[in-house]
Amino acid sequence: MESKIRNLLRSWRIILLAVLIFISLVCVFNVVPLNKERANEPLGIGFGNGLDYGLDFAGGTQIQLRLEEPVNNTLSSDLLEIEKNILEKRLNSMGLRDIPVRPWGERYILIQVASASPAEIEAIENILKQQARFEARIDGELAIHGSDVSIDLGPQGSGISGGGPYNWYVSIRLTRSGGEKFCEVGGDKRGKPIDMFVDRPENTFIVMNKATYNILDELTENEDDMESDSYIRIVENRSLIPVLVIENNTVDPEILADYNIYHKIIIAADEVQVSEAVRNQLEEYNFSTERKPRDDRDYGEWIFDILGLKSSPNLRCDPCTQCKYNAQISGSALTLEEAIEASEENKILLSSGNLPVKAVVESKSEFPASIGEKFLGYSFIIGIIAIFTVALAIYLRYRALFIVVPTLITGFSEILIVLGIAAIINWELDLPAIAGIIAAVGTGVDDQIVITDELIKRGKGEKKKVVSVLNQIRRAFFIIFTAAATTIAVMLPVFSIQALKGFAFMTIAGVLIGVFVTRPAYAKILEEMLKD
Repeated sequence: MESKIRNLLRSWRIILLAVLIFISLVCVFNVVPLNKERANEPLGIGFGNGLDYGLDFAGGTQIQLRLEEPVNNTLSSDLLEIEKNILEKRLNSMGLRDIPVRPWGERYILIQVASASPAEIEAIENILKQQARFEARIDGELAIHGSDVSIDLGPQGSGISGGGPYNWYVSIRLTRSGGEKFCEVGGDKRGKPIDMFVDRPENTFIVMNKATYNILDELTENEDDMESDSYIRIVENRSLIPVLVIENNTVDPEILADYNIYHKIIIAADEVQVSEAVRNQLEEYNFSTERKPRDDRDYGEWIFDILGLKSSPNLRCDPCTQCKYNAQISGSALTLEEAIEASEENKILLSSGNLPVKAVVESKSEFPASIGEKFLGYSFIIGIIAIFTVALAIYLRYRALFIVVPTLITGFSEILIVLGIAAIINWELDLPAIAGIIAAVGTGVDDQIVITDELIKRGKGEKKKVVSVLNQIRRAFFIIFTAAATTIAVMLPVFSIQALKGFAFMTIAGVLIGVFVTRPAYAKILEEMLKD
């Protein structure tokens, strides 16, 4: 027995298994802090602390979106599905976080986010609110439309420079018709700013008080440039959004009649500057209103947010030759993290497509984590019971503990290594993912039975006998590789289904770990046990 153990410890297959188990334990126990906190609580070393859990286990936030009525007043199921697919693509482009998006009723979409911090929820809400209608205007005239734009996804397509503030850019390419329009509008306007908008307000005018209007009329976009435009000119002339000035917190109905071609109002003021009574009066005239106070932001940041104005680079090339089919969206941020976030957000919005209908966050609700912890505990117990049930069945078949023990060892090892992979890549564990792990272990047991049967031949009335080990292992692994390839081929289409992505990923990962790590280790253990 000692010589068999020494042979096993020298085997590269056993060494590989041991190394992967060690790395997985380090990751799953969060020894290397893969997860510093969860639900705003700091995490230390402990089993499962290195894992990310989905909504089923960790609780989280549910966001309910209401789709506004489109211009043609028809909200079809096809339109709802298009909206859902675009939102799903945007949210899951933010990382490996699995965010389910599903239609609900005739005009609602539900988004569920597991164990996210307030900052992550805020970022998700910002993504959800934007239709991503991109347009570039020069002196208010439309030069580039979103339908003419594609993102340059090459290594030079985006970048960050500087060191506080940090400048970021995202390169875009124009279609032939887009390039022609860019040339037509900007041909004689070199040096003029190109205003890059995402979701510029449409059918909208802005309401503010007289004091704010006067301040914005004095402040300029660039204080060091005497020819720089004031913020009021940017709003009225370059963005083509009219401003209604309210004095003494009253509205003149006769003046308001001049704005009856618009449907929406942005109230650029807090309740003191423009009261709720005025807002109610505006809504009585069938305007929909949205209040956007300045709070503690500077005036430029506030106005750009209202307008959806992302950047205004000057036209420094000839739009009819040098940059006819290429342009850049650029901006600046105080920190490197903010610059990276701004760059990635613009890439996600512009590459995922325009939302056909604007979505409004209707409500948010929290899911308690306590229920999920019970689910996680039950799943763990069921998994243990399943493995020991399989071990009992194998014992009843072969009546040999030296076969059962390696089966248990490799089964638990496979689960641990798969969890280690999930911890390293921050894959969220939900109920489908746990089901995928159990399915992968099930295929592993099947493969181990194939290996065992090939090594131990039974004949009627004959005792067990060991046959040519090398040949039989080769035959067993031919069957195993064929079965694994079939399983992976079946799982790949399932991977495209959002709700079953976790199941498919864990099944494929478990099968690959089994084929290349745990099955060879099991075969080596059994080979040594059956010698002599």
